[in-house]
Amino acid sequence: MWYIHGIKIIKMNRRLAIKNALIFSAGAIILPGCLQKNTSAISLKNISVNGSQQKMLQQLADTIMPTTNFIGSKGLKAHEFMLMMVDDCYAPDKQTIFINGLKEFDNSVNKKYGHSFADCNSKQKIEWLNSLENKQGFSTDVLAFYSTAKQYTLQAFVTSKDFMVGIKKYNMVPGPVYKGCVLLKNKVA
Repeated sequence: MWYIHGIKIIKMNRRLAIKNALIFSAGAIILPGCLQKNTSAISLKNISVNGSQQKMLQQLADTIMPTTNFIGSKGLKAHEFMLMMVDDCYAPDKQTIFINGLKEFDNSVNKKYGHSFADCNSKQKIEWLNSLENKQGFSTDVLAFYSTAKQYTLQAFVTSKDFMVGIKKYNMVPGPVYKGCVLLKNKVA
C-alpha cells in the first residue's frame, strides 16, 4: 500500500483489474435482457405488441396452419409477417382495430377457458376458431382481427419459397426445359 497526502492507495493486480472489467461489462450487457420480461422480439414502428401477445399470435398462426410433414406457420414465422404487414401497410385506424381485436380476442378466450389462447390445448384452440368461423357472438373488432390474422398466415405460407418450390413446382423460366447449346440445321428452301 502506498500513501499519497494521507490518502490510502491500494496497488492493484493487473489481471484482477481486467477480470473485474470483463465481469462488469458482461453484467451490463446481460442485465437489461433479464429485466425485460414481456417485450416483443421484433421492433414495430406504429403498433405495440408485448411478448405474451406475440406468443398468442404465434399459437394462433400455428393453429391455422400447423406444421405437418411440410413446413407450417411456426417455421415460416407467419406471426412476424402478420405484424409487419399490419405495422407497415395498414392505416392507423385499421391498426387500432387490429390491436383492439387482438386484446378482445384473448380476453374472450380467457373468459371462456380461464386462461389465454396460448395456454389452451389444441382441442380448445380448434373449438374456439370454429366458433369464430361461424361469426356469431363476436364483436367486429375480433372478427376483423381474426380475418386479418388468417389472411396473413395463409399469405405467408403460399408466398414462401418452400411452398413455391415444394408444392407449386414454380419454374423461374416458364415453358419447356431450355437448352442453350443446340445445333440448328439450316434448311434451304
